[in-house]
This record gives sequence, C-alpha cells and structure tokens, in this order.
Amino acid sequence: MKRKLAFLLLLPTLLLSSCDFLDIFNANSDEKTVNLYVLDMIADNENPQLSDAYISNINLRFKNGEKYVPYISLKQYASIYKKFLDPRAVSTVTNDGFTNSWKIEIDGSVYFYAVISPLEKVVLRAGEISNALKSGEGGIQPEYDVLNYGVETESSYEQLGKENYATYTFEDCDFDYFRDGGELYMPLGLYDLAFSECSTLYVTYNYRNLFASTNADDFSQLAFRDGISYCTVDDQMVRATIGASMPQYLIDYNASCFLFVMQNFYGLRSHYGIENMKKYYQEKNLYNQFYSGVANTRALAFSEAVNMFDDNHSAIISVNSAWGEIARAPYGKGIVARNELEKRLKVLRKEKYQGTNSAFEPVEGTILYSSDQKTAMFYFDSFKYGEYNEVFDDRGQVKNTAGRYDTFFLFRDTFNEIARHPSVKNVIIDVSLNGGGTLGVLIKLLPFLSKNNNAAVNFYDGSEKVVFTYTSKSDINGDGAYTADESYGSDYNIYVLTSDCSFSCGNAFPCYAQALGAKVIGETSGGGECAVSIHYLPNSQYIYHSSNLHIGLYDQTKKEFYGFEDGATPDVPLTEDNKPMCIVNDNGDPTFNIPHGFYDIDVLNEKITQYSASN
Repeated sequence: MKRKLAFLLLLPTLLLSSCDFLDIFNANSDEKTVNLYVLDMIADNENPQLSDAYISNINLRFKNGEKYVPYISLKQYASIYKKFLDPRAVSTVTNDGFTNSWKIEIDGSVYFYAVISPLEKVVLRAGEISNALKSGEGGIQPEYDVLNYGVETESSYEQLGKENYATYTFEDCDFDYFRDGGELYMPLGLYDLAFSECSTLYVTYNYRNLFASTNADDFSQLAFRDGISYCTVDDQMVRATIGASMPQYLIDYNASCFLFVMQNFYGLRSHYGIENMKKYYQEKNLYNQFYSGVANTRALAFSEAVNMFDDNHSAIISVNSAWGEIARAPYGKGIVARNELEKRLKVLRKEKYQGTNSAFEPVEGTILYSSDQKTAMFYFDSFKYGEYNEVFDDRGQVKNTAGRYDTFFLFRDTFNEIARHPSVKNVIIDVSLNGGGTLGVLIKLLPFLSKNNNAAVNFYDGSEKVVFTYTSKSDINGDGAYTADESYGSDYNIYVLTSDCSFSCGNAFPCYAQALGAKVIGETSGGGECAVSIHYLPNSQYIYHSSNLHIGLYDQTKKEFYGFEDGATPDVPLTEDNKPMCIVNDNGDPTFNIPHGFYDIDVLNEKITQYSASN
C-alpha cells in the first residue's frame, strides 16, 4: 500500500546551545572524488560492464587519517535517489546548521519527511521513500502482475501512539560528524542504515567506489567486468585492504553501525523485554568483543549477538574476507531443533504420501483421503507466486500448470479436486513444514478458509506505531467475481496441521485460520511474527533480521495489537500435554517426541472425529 503524508508533520524541536555547536564542529577533513555506480543497471546483463553502471561523481569527506569511513552531506545522499524517484517527485534537503531535514513530495503531498540531529543523536522519520519510487525501481509494483491477480483488497491504517513518526537513536553509537562549507557531514553508513529499510535502496562504499542497488540480496557479490577482469564489490574491497590491519576507528565504526541496527530495527527487541541493546550485550559479555582487535573474536561476537535470539528470521549472512571477519557462532538450540525436526518430518510425510508406491514422488497439492472418504489432506510448504509466463499463456489465460509455481492456483486446483468427492466433510491443510513466503500470497489464501470470502490481515509498524489492516476477497472459482459463496469455510470443517517448523507465514496462516473459525491440529506453530528486513554493514557484511513490521490480530475496540510470535496453540494437540516434538540438549543432540500417526490420514481422521464429538 502506498502511504502519503497529507501534511508536513510537526516533529519535535531539536535544540542545542551555541557553545556546544562551536565545540563539536571544530574538525578538519580530507576530500576524495569517487564514482557512483548503480548495479541495477547491469544486474541482468550477460556481460556486465561496471562502466555501464556509472551515474556520477561524488565528493566524499574523510577525517584526517581515516580513509575507510566516508562522510557525506544529506544533500549528497539524497541526490543518489534521483535516478530512482518518480519523475513527479520533488526532493528537498534543508540545513539550518543545527539539524538536517529531507522532504519528498509528489503533486504537493508529502510522502516522506525526516529530520537528523547529531547533537540530540536521533533520526526522526515519517512516511517511506519507497512510496515515491518510480515503477519497477523498488516500492511501486507494476499495474498488472501475478501477485495482484484474483484478489480484491481494501486497506486502512490507524495510529496507536501519539507520534506518527519513527525515532531512531544513535545515543550509544560513536558516530562522528563535522561541519564544512555550511554543510553538515555525517557517516554514509548512518544514512544508509537509517533509510535503506524504508527505501529499498542500499548504498555502500568499498574503499574505492560508491555502489547503490535496490537488490535486497547480497548485491556485493554481483560479478561485473572492471577493465579486463571480473570482480565484485567485495573483491575490490579485499584488494584495497591487502597488507593492512583493520584500524581501531573502523572497528569502532562498524560496531556502532551494528548496535544502531539492533537497537532501532530488530523487531523482537520488545518481545524479549530489551530496552537497551548496548546494556543487554554488556550483560551477555559480548559488547567489548565487538571492539576487539582480533578479527574472529569480533566476527563470533556479532554472529552470537544475532543467533542468541534463536530467530529463524535473523542472522549475519555474507562473509567478507577484507578484514578476516569470517567466523560464525553456532545457531541456538531452538533453530537446531527445528532443523532436526524438519529432516525427520520430511521422511515421515513422504512415506505416508507414497503409501505402497515407493516410486511415487509427492508434490505440493497431492491429496490423501481417509478410508471412509470423510477427510482429505494436502500440504504446501511455502507461500509463493509465479512469474508471469509461468502462470499465463500468450493470450493472458491461466495455464493448467499454474499451480506448480503459484500457491493461489495450487489452492484453487486442490479444492476443486476435493469438491469432486462429495463425501468429504473435513479438509486438513498441512503447513507442518511450511517455512513462510510472500505475505501477499497469505492475504490471497485466507478467503478460502472463510465463510463469506472475506478475510483480514493486520500489520503493526513498531517504528511509527501504526496498525495496517488489509481486507481481502479472492476469485476462488475463477469466474472474475468475488462472491461470498466461493469460499470453503461453510462447506468443510477445515483443520490446519502444524509443527514447530510452521514458521513466518506458515505460522500466521494457522493463527488467522483459527480467527476465521478453522481448527489447528498438531503441535504449537513456530512463531516468526515479523517481516524480514536487511541491513548492510559498512564492511559489506549484511544482516537479515526480524523487522519492526509485525503480523497479528488487532482489536479495534480495545485498540490493542496481538502478535503471533508465540504461535498457534492447537485445538487438537497430537502430543501429550502439547510437548515439543523435538528438543535439543546443550550438546546439540536431538530427542524426538513425534506421535504415532502424525501424517496418517486415518489416525488424523479419528482424532478429528473424537474432537468433534466432544465439542
């Protein structure tokens, strides 16, 4: 959904004394002109030439003797977006000497507004830059695409907090800044970390050039030809640091960037009751290790600082050998248990779907029927949508094979097939190995479970304290209409089979199913209520992590939002006292508690019959 600000938000006044101003900006700097390249321009080329990605030159500033940390004005940073903004957008940067502000307008409406105060050590943000990007360059989807096919949605949002802006603090970070020629200069990494999440544009300096990309994957590994040889962003960084030891100022800077991300953007911080990440890491004896002169000590500390949350949505991913930070801490016991359970369940499920035919390879949408033909069961393991040519033929008609690539059409085909068996009363949708996927697909599937082809999904933006509600209707029977009688919630008793491996969208699906009147059978689902976000650190390592966007239920009467991190509690638990199906000890050894008949359609049918009789 595109959001715009109807008027310029009144942000708090940020004040400082004149004597502080004179003291803090008494600094000298060096200047270096570098090239700016946009990797999106060559990402799909068979023979990508770096020269074809050239946009402009930018003058970076550096503190004397500190050549690895670039400083840039907000005006310079905002200019990088020129290629990506909607042609109608007007981007304005204002510097009053004390603070910097940045505003993006389209046709007189403010879509984005931010204020940065280095002395108050805060960044205030309202709106999202991605909403002002031109089509195909980030936040705006083409008018017609597969994800939007067959669904009607309405959206609304409601402010919960008093302030309708996000506040990012860098109070615990060692970010320097200075003023020169009337401009306020701050580290490039601070701007990128503060704004990349709301813009989908990532900007990094690899000690040689500036690179920008809207690619959320590890764009630092994109191979391109620079002169006569192929290399990557990271390759150039490694070459620039051969024979050098990582200076302490850069170690301090990278640690500050990491703390800035975890304090302001790690979405489960409040779930774990953490007010201040610096103090938390100090208590865990990790904080000092971030500043160690030993590369692998730092690497292990950063990795453990993320892995300790046992969050499948969070990890430090890329490994850049420029400074030797390549060590990785082991995953938490919860993630290990989930991985071990997944391996075991895959084997068990395949055996049940194969039956006596060991040559049969089951796929998503394969249907099992109970012996009495009263219960049908099928599984799907991700929420995915296909490419246009995978779903539609040359005439724009849906292909018969669309369900192989797109979960919406998989659901349509599978329910159509079940409907050919009039004796079926119960439908079990197996998400026990579903690790998540695209939220837009979740929105399209939920109407199938409803009684009137109507479902609602709620998102809570923990940064701006806003709840978004998306109501949806789906064209379930493919007739181009969205009538109430198309859904299946009144035709069948719908059950959702879950395990601890049901994560992210695979966790939200059974939670919403319960809200729509369906029942959950199995084990408590695995959580993962937050959407995933990515932040690049200045040494081109990147963190993916649970973001500030939460999925859950919103009670409009009480004005309260309830997230899904604790999972869906089964109405029909299959383990005694709903105990976990896999527990890992301190040595990493798993103990399984998988009940007999977890995937046995006749056993599940009997459990459902017993549950129905007692309720």
